[in-house]
Amino acid sequence: MFGFRGRFRHGFQGRFRHGFGRGEGQLTLARMQTGQSGIVVQILSGHGVIKRLGALGIRPGLRVTKVSSSFMRGPVTAQFGSTRVAIGFGMANRIVVEPIDSRNERP
Repeated sequence: MFGFRGRFRHGFQGRFRHGFGRGEGQLTLARMQTGQSGIVVQILSGHGVIKRLGALGIRPGLRVTKVSSSFMRGPVTAQFGSTRVAIGFGMANRIVVEPIDSRNERP
């Protein structure tokens, strides 16, 4: 009845903007500051994206450090362990991260 655009407009994007799936103090990989570290809490997406990120070695529980990002929704470069990965902005916006406070972190 409404076509693809009508279903998409009221789908995932609307729920995510209102805090669907994010807890206190959590943010997405796309919203992290350059050089900031955190732990991946969950991936808010379908099976295809979760499978693709899993093939890259990105899973909940891993430590992530944001290396760089481009201006205006460009790709985001992140380091997971010893691996650096460039992820599109849309995918990075679906990875929920719990920031690590560097003051309480052990060396």
